Amino acid sequence: GEIIESHIGWFHNVMQLLRNWYFVQASPLDPRARRMVFDDELMGQLIRFVSSHEVGHTLGLPHNFGSSAGVPVENLRNKKWVEANGHTPSIMDYARFNYVAQPEDNIGDAGIYPRIGEYDKWSIEWGYRLIPEAKTAEEERPILDKWIEQKAGDSRYYYGRQGQPDDPRDQSEAVGDNAMKASAYGIKNLQRIVPNLVAWTKQPGEDYSDLSQMYGEVVTQYRRYIGHVTYNFGGVYENLKKNNQQGAVYEYVSRATQKEAAAFVNQQVFTTPTWLINKDISTKTGTNTALVILSAQETALAKMLSTTTMNKMLIAEAAIGAQAYTVNDLLTDLRLSVFTELTSKKPVDIYRRNLQKAYVERLSALINPPATTAVTISFGNAAPQMDVKKTDILSYLKGHSRELKAMMDAAAVTATDKSTRYHLTDLSDRLKNALDPK
Repeated sequence: GEIIESHIGWFHNVMQLLRNWYFVQASPLDPRARRMVFDDELMGQLIRFVSSHEVGHTLGLPHNFGSSAGVPVENLRNKKWVEANGHTPSIMDYARFNYVAQPEDNIGDAGIYPRIGEYDKWSIEWGYRLIPEAKTAEEERPILDKWIEQKAGDSRYYYGRQGQPDDPRDQSEAVGDNAMKASAYGIKNLQRIVPNLVAWTKQPGEDYSDLSQMYGEVVTQYRRYIGHVTYNFGGVYENLKKNNQQGAVYEYVSRATQKEAAAFVNQQVFTTPTWLINKDISTKTGTNTALVILSAQETALAKMLSTTTMNKMLIAEAAIGAQAYTVNDLLTDLRLSVFTELTSKKPVDIYRRNLQKAYVERLSALINPPATTAVTISFGNAAPQMDVKKTDILSYLKGHSRELKAMMDAAAVTATDKSTRYHLTDLSDRLKNALDPK
């Protein structure tokens, strides 16, 4: 039907939301963002992008969370390309701003802001174009289907539905076709922001509330980048098709991609992110940096060490065999990342002790789960209930825990650092209790 009129409900504090997004994603690129109050020109442009997105909804366009995943990450740093094409083909994606771009790329507003893109224009044409030769809605269908088939395989027209929990392309707040590369660039920009936070949040006569808030926004953005990467573990691509189109609808994320994700988590998360430690900020805000870091690390652990993720890995192993990234691969990569000190014989510092304790606690909870242990696997039309006790998950977790315990016992004997020795003995005891609860 014809849309005669529409009304957009405007969130009362949307300008603060926009300021926070733009600050943590674009302030290394745009000097205008290095303050708490943006000028009217900048804020007007940010409001323009949000209002354009909402107008898209009034015209019937849903969110397209996968649109930005079709853009090669390196194109987002190519000034000529990204200023001409934008960082996402659809303003209906939650792609926000081009956080991949680096200061040395000298990318202007056209390559940072979202815009109405090729996907949006095509969607409006598909939904509204007059088809004179079709006299009924049924006569329109084969014509509309043909238009879709003509765009199949072109990443600019990819649609990723909101609420798809398994496809790592369909994520809120993400840009680019490789989350590991994009997130690494995003973290580089966050690392540029933190040393400048005190100066950039300072306002005459004010306290440090803005500093505390914006440090929190930096941490939140960092956790988003972690989430974009960890969605690859046990991931399943969904390519919606009609039955006259060739190819699989569901495909497993490759072993190589999941290994790349594991390497990212090791380097950017489990290796203590010391760039978050800033004495000037913590003494002015009372921030518990050790807790901030552990909480971010637990974000990764919660996704990687979950029965849902591991169950999907088992399904992939059953389907594609040696091509799959297995639960055993996951646990091996985690051990090599989280417990490097067991083989290096180096003392375990307080940040790493916190991480290792969190890891063992999560293992213990998985080995001794609550009474309800069925897991719903969400991809596809079926949603089978999987009883964890009837899968290999507990077998892998218990075997992994026994190996860890043996390594901890051996390392504790030779540890000369008292804190490290006490820590490893404690973890060994916890694993013993988990494996043989009284």
